[in-house]
Amino acid sequence: MNPKENELEDISNGLDKSEYKKKFLITLIVSIIVIIALIVVIIVVIKKDSEDSNNSKGSDEPDDSFSWKELPENEIFDNVECLRNENNIDNKFSQNLWNTPKRGDERWKEGFQDMNVLVGYPQLKYNGDLNECTVTVYTKTATKLDLTYIFDGVEQSENNKLFKSDFNKILKIKVKAKTGEVLELEDVDFVWNSEPLGETKYKTNGQKGAIVEMYGWSDKDIEKECEFLGQQGYLGVKVFPHHEQVMSDEAFRDQLNPWYFMYQPVSYKLDGRLGTRADLRNMIKTCRTKGVRVYADAVVNHMTYNGMDLQKHRPIYKYEYLESEKYSTANSPFWTPYRTYEINPYTKRGNNALEYPAVPYGPMDFHCQREITDYKNFDNVMFGWLDNLADLNTESEYVRQRIADYLTDLFSIGLSGFRLDAAKHIKPKDIAEILSKFKTNIGGKFPDDFFTWLEILSGDESDILFADDGENSYAGGMDKTLKGLGFTDDDLLKVKIWWSSYPKNYNVDEGRVNNIRKVIQNDDHDTQYADYRGLTGEGKGCVLSAGCPTEEHRGYEVKLFREPYNITDNKNDSPIRMILSSFYMKSGVAGLPDGKSDCEKTCKKNCDKCKDNSLPYFPAYIENGTAYSGEGFSRVHRDKEIIEAMQYWMELE
Repeated sequence: MNPKENELEDISNGLDKSEYKKKFLITLIVSIIVIIALIVVIIVVIKKDSEDSNNSKGSDEPDDSFSWKELPENEIFDNVECLRNENNIDNKFSQNLWNTPKRGDERWKEGFQDMNVLVGYPQLKYNGDLNECTVTVYTKTATKLDLTYIFDGVEQSENNKLFKSDFNKILKIKVKAKTGEVLELEDVDFVWNSEPLGETKYKTNGQKGAIVEMYGWSDKDIEKECEFLGQQGYLGVKVFPHHEQVMSDEAFRDQLNPWYFMYQPVSYKLDGRLGTRADLRNMIKTCRTKGVRVYADAVVNHMTYNGMDLQKHRPIYKYEYLESEKYSTANSPFWTPYRTYEINPYTKRGNNALEYPAVPYGPMDFHCQREITDYKNFDNVMFGWLDNLADLNTESEYVRQRIADYLTDLFSIGLSGFRLDAAKHIKPKDIAEILSKFKTNIGGKFPDDFFTWLEILSGDESDILFADDGENSYAGGMDKTLKGLGFTDDDLLKVKIWWSSYPKNYNVDEGRVNNIRKVIQNDDHDTQYADYRGLTGEGKGCVLSAGCPTEEHRGYEVKLFREPYNITDNKNDSPIRMILSSFYMKSGVAGLPDGKSDCEKTCKKNCDKCKDNSLPYFPAYIENGTAYSGEGFSRVHRDKEIIEAMQYWMELE
């Protein structure tokens, strides 16, 4: 071999080895860089997950990086007003959810729990004998959460559990996430734990009798009064709305916490102005032992007034009360979109939300906002917002089922029936669907002594409410829908209508509604104003709180039982008749005498607006209290002549 060739080969080998080392070093460096990059990515992901988890479950210390910012002065976010002829809210609002402050935020309250990421409620479904009930917990979450369910202290992964009639206590339920969030649900009562009905003077099986509406009475006062009611032979007592309600520390339309705040639900928790769930439960049990059934108002057409919630709203002319936050009887969160201007630091969106997390309802569970201006226009009456109250979309299957589940809760705690408030603003078909779902929940049939009655005020709009047998009629049309859903003729008799046309025009329906289904009364809570100038039927009735003389008022109440106007079969027609037991009022006052309308003691803002309409506390129950005393509560139901007339009608000995 040529020595030169050997030299070249040696050089070549040297070059190959050098190139190899170079490539190896480059590969090593690149690998190290890749590994470092992967480590950085992993650290970032872990840190982000940790932050998300902390944001989700909250901490005891507020995060200074989160603050509630505001739009420039005079600017506001969009409201949920209707566009063109639409009835549903614009889909752009669909993500305006999860507005509740997290734990640690200065605005967080105990009742908020972890509703910034977790909401839900328990649904009850009974078997036909009402001795078994499946409880299912429905939840919604802002992010994916791994949930467990704790029924009566026992943890499980399934969201439902069967209970039988040997479970004789109140059921407690918690929902817990692995990341630490907890949601404590409303207590669950079972119908088999309600008290058996005590001995009664009548033998009508709950389908005929007089019911006393206890206007302004607390649960505890009613509980004491039930012994008297049972002794006199009254069928039952009706309480006013018991759901969680809006409250305020400032004047609203020159009133402090007027009575109509009771008709503005924040949630379906049974913790209202006149008593807690425990108060209601105790009152029902006591009254039933005395032979007195209990009924309640159920507000299912709407929620609160738009602009009445936990946040501030930019006020405009004469609406300065919008500037301050309101609260509720159980401290649950709630949000409405009217003239909002704050930016939520957690959602990074404006707080123009329509959300009631404790139900839960979100923006798409409502109709868009439209004022009711024409009571002869069916769609305007059905889809419009009654006096600016957030109108529920009762065509929605979820809303229908949620309302039916709320009614099931009322039934389970021991109520014998309920009055559906503002029913004329809910389409007849929707009411039928809701009642059908409720009937399914309670085993597929109504108990023998059950009934419900619908508030359908029939004034100038009577011709569209009862005009024909079409689906928009509360007469034949609603009955057709109910029958199509499996309701029997006996079921229909238990779906009654509060007949506001009495005594003026008892036959406004022209015979389309069976008279057995017409609930009548003289004085009612909608007329409880000292300045009320209307008469209940053009001189055929009067309002005590509006200055009607005692003898005249007593005469109309007596006539309600002995010889009611326009009724030819007094024994059988309108077998459910109501007596309002109210209190004496002064001009301009719309509060209740429970102390919460006492402007001097309770008001904190704009108090000069309500000082002339302040209403101090005075007791409803007084042992051996008399009727028509002229001050305080009227106790009309204690009047001897009225009681004798009622007993005559009921054929009591």
